Amino acid sequence: MSPDVEVADMTRVPDSRRPAGQSRPRRALVGQLSAPLRSFLATEAGGASLLLVATVLALAWANSPWSAAYEALWRTEAGVRLGGYELSMDLAHWVNDGLMAVFFFVVGLEVRRELAIGELTDRRRVAIPLLAGVGGMVLPALLYLLLAPGGEATRAWAAVIGTDTAFLLGALAVVGPRVSTQLRVFLLTLMVIDDVVAVTYIGVAFSGALDPVALVLMAVLGAALAALSRLGVWRTAPYAVVGVALWVATLEAGLHASIAGMVGGLLVGASLPRREVVQGVAERVRAFVQSPVVQVGRSARAELERSISVNERLQAALHPWSSFVVVPVFALANAGVDLRDGVLAQALSSRLTWAVVVGLVLGKFVGIGVTALLGVRAGVGQLPVGVGPGHVLGGGGAVGHRFHRLPARRGAGVRGPVAARPGDRGRAALRRPVHRAGVGDLPARGGLAR
Repeated sequence: MSPDVEVADMTRVPDSRRPAGQSRPRRALVGQLSAPLRSFLATEAGGASLLLVATVLALAWANSPWSAAYEALWRTEAGVRLGGYELSMDLAHWVNDGLMAVFFFVVGLEVRRELAIGELTDRRRVAIPLLAGVGGMVLPALLYLLLAPGGEATRAWAAVIGTDTAFLLGALAVVGPRVSTQLRVFLLTLMVIDDVVAVTYIGVAFSGALDPVALVLMAVLGAALAALSRLGVWRTAPYAVVGVALWVATLEAGLHASIAGMVGGLLVGASLPRREVVQGVAERVRAFVQSPVVQVGRSARAELERSISVNERLQAALHPWSSFVVVPVFALANAGVDLRDGVLAQALSSRLTWAVVVGLVLGKFVGIGVTALLGVRAGVGQLPVGVGPGHVLGGGGAVGHRFHRLPARRGAGVRGPVAARPGDRGRAALRRPVHRAGVGDLPARGGLAR
């Protein structure tokens, strides 16, 4: 029996072992997905319950008699010191600029893998999510500008073009089997476009003067990540070092750190194991079976790691942390909206609120759903297998729902009691020499002080 036949036999599930109620079409449809993607989506479903618990806890805490402790917690300063340098932020920014960079890095890794060897290798399937992503930005922004009260509020149009990727993936995981898994890949692709554009605009427009030296360093580090992939460097340590440096450079440049995560993930290549490498792994394992000593075992392990792309190994290592730690902590830090003292009534009577609501709910629904369907009808591309018009319209509606506050986005460019400028809860500061400083001593934007 050939190895290919053996693999096929091992992956075939007998009818007698099929779960009750699972039809042949659904099993065939899910079977079309790659094993790493099925594992990825299973972990998302596992973390969805923690996301919901954290969201409810944050809301209850923010509206309780102990709400002051909730706000104080996320304003607590924390820093990392290395010699004469210190990176200091409050906990809210460590979550939104630090932990969420890991989340977006995992998202970028997954999208890159799907583009290289997964569901999106057929470029006709990429065209529609790209087109839908553009429509999901342009129409919400136009509706917001049409309804916004004018003045400085018009600068906040970027608040309606981004997508809360973490919450949306959690919501789709809660829905479970009723939503096609290919739809998640479709939405993940268009969300990459929306989020990169949104956070880039906010970083450029509201972070003050950008640091040109840090921007050049970002480009160099991004090129270094791409070069590592192209040269076939298989150890993860170089990617980790360059990725952390890219994150610090992004903070120094004055951009939102999620850009570093997203771009970094997209630059780490993915590939299928080569047959000769797999055969080499088998030979090393056989050698270890015959001579089970430490040196031979290490050699077999290194050869096994080398056979799997860095992209997939980084996903396997980081995705559980992203789903079970990063996203729930993000929800706990950002879903605590204080709805007391007439805040909700004040918001409902605000023209700015309705501009955001219409831009997100109607703009995303029409911009994503209708644009995607028109693109299919015009022959620009095709929808993924198993994704129909109803899925696309439902996905467009889900993308437009947002339920949390995020300092990097909320009220960008809007002054007043209902919004705050980005950085109102503290900004990153990389400075030298180290000194004990309060929030008021920090620069308005991350900067290297000497």
